[in-house]
Amino acid sequence: MPEPLAGVPVLLGVFAHPDDEQFGTAGALLACAERGVAVHILCATRGDAGEISDPALATPETLAAVREGELRVACGLLGFAEPVFLDYKDGKLAEVEPDRLVHQVAAAIRRLRPRVVLTFDANGAYGHPDHIAIHRATVAAFAAAADPAFAPELGAPHRSDKLYATAYPRALFVQIDTDLAAHGLPALAFGDVQTIAAEEIGTADERVTTAVPVRHLWERRWASLIAHRTQYGAGHPFLALPEAVMRSWLATDVFVRLHPAPAPGAVLPDEADLWAGLPLPG
Repeated sequence: MPEPLAGVPVLLGVFAHPDDEQFGTAGALLACAERGVAVHILCATRGDAGEISDPALATPETLAAVREGELRVACGLLGFAEPVFLDYKDGKLAEVEPDRLVHQVAAAIRRLRPRVVLTFDANGAYGHPDHIAIHRATVAAFAAAADPAFAPELGAPHRSDKLYATAYPRALFVQIDTDLAAHGLPALAFGDVQTIAAEEIGTADERVTTAVPVRHLWERRWASLIAHRTQYGAGHPFLALPEAVMRSWLATDVFVRLHPAPAPGAVLPDEADLWAGLPLPG
């Protein structure tokens, strides 16, 4: 794992697969990076069970290595630190001993000492078992890393200021399906990884605490998304849409702040920045 730079504030994103850092998230992370925050990505798998948009790009045997490279390119385009991988099999995170995964995420938190930690929400957006597993491990590790009694061999305890979940508002999913239909494209389908009922997919709009305007960051965030070529290659329905449609979907990145939780009765969203309330360098 890259060494944190002295005096540079850190944000840590903990995800399951290469490209999880993209949809609904990359713009807000880039906004932090552009203001001097070191953004680190911890990725639990190399995405070896993912789709292959073009057989010229990868085979099932090479996909893990190719997707690792895609994430490295995407992070470079966004100005993030080199990503770190935990080497689990794609689709198998739910089978990993939970304490082991918590220990590894807590180790990253203690090493990097982030002010902000980010992961998936409890439902994994659409019930993806890997997303749910990494959410549970990150929430547990967020607390464990601050506990002096937990794994002292990992170094001094560290209490991060904030913990966020990437939100996928249900209203946005409705808009996406409407736009896809208007352009003769099939509605969103999450395949075999969807383990929850359709009405439970996404984030209830009223839970959103944080809405980050990122329209001005379009060029770099789009370049980083399509750097995941095996997942967003020619033929992907999103690439068949007019640019204006994609810009509208990605104009604002939204999140649920899990810690500290919003005050009872707070008018939400109550902040427009993942770094709200925290000092920046310089």
